[in-house]
Amino acid sequence: MARSPKYIYIVGPTGVGKSDLATSLGEALQLPIVNCDSLQVYKNLNIGTAKPTKEEMRSVPHYLFDYVEAPKTLTVADYVDDVVNVIDEKSLSDLIFVGGSGFYIQALEKGMFPNSETPLAIKKNIDTWIDEKGMSDLYLWLKENDIEATVAISENDHYRIRRAVEVMKTQNKKFSQLKKEMEKMNYSKLPKNDSIKVGLKMDKVHLRKRIEARAVKMIEKGLVEEVQSLLDQGLVGWSPMKSVGYKETIEFLEKKYSQEQLLERIVISTMQLIKKQMTWFKRDESIHWFDVNEKEGAKTFVEGWSKGS
Repeated sequence: MARSPKYIYIVGPTGVGKSDLATSLGEALQLPIVNCDSLQVYKNLNIGTAKPTKEEMRSVPHYLFDYVEAPKTLTVADYVDDVVNVIDEKSLSDLIFVGGSGFYIQALEKGMFPNSETPLAIKKNIDTWIDEKGMSDLYLWLKENDIEATVAISENDHYRIRRAVEVMKTQNKKFSQLKKEMEKMNYSKLPKNDSIKVGLKMDKVHLRKRIEARAVKMIEKGLVEEVQSLLDQGLVGWSPMKSVGYKETIEFLEKKYSQEQLLERIVISTMQLIKKQMTWFKRDESIHWFDVNEKEGAKTFVEGWSKGS
């Protein structure tokens, strides 16, 4: 009887060191790494996304990094299909998934809402709503009708705001309620598997210092120039440009504040993102948490699971 594939998920907040652990495990277990970060999929978004460098990706195969061309915006459904295609085309079995996008990880594990195609009339109504009152009003409606859903959906994440409202209008249920119902089922498109999830964490004070140092490095490496280049290509409305780091840099280029304020705003926005990420992950009782200083322990734990189960 054929053994089930083994999937290792390395999760946790932005900047905690997930990629380092994934690469170390990939080398030790000779396993490929699949990206599970919603921004590292995009080409030409390099500095602001802290994407692994080409040198860092040489030791083991890396998939679904740096492959989506502007102005396309990748949906979660697109991403899941791309993962399935990579598994089929490359004949992959055991894999390491790494990233901080909890929604992507959930979609891999549990699948997407079944039978949730939005009627055209609802789509048109939402189009009119956005045109007349703006995306902020759509987010306000979502917050008023399902505040639990907005815990994991940023006001800048226009795709997920719209998707949540579409689903609620179509199914006449709260988005958070539907998510809970879905979590009890399994609509995953991935091959049946044994899986383990390991989370890296760090205390808030030290993580903030790390985020501050990372933001300084991003600016020194040319974040402003990277954003200006994307704006020069007419990509100001491209969805990833609304993400942390890029949104603040656009505002800096619009002369809304100084470079010192740019650094401060990136740090504040990143810490807000981290809070949302940890709120998402803390709900998942299957995650085995390790402090960032216990990376070797985390590695040993995963290696033992991989060889023993």
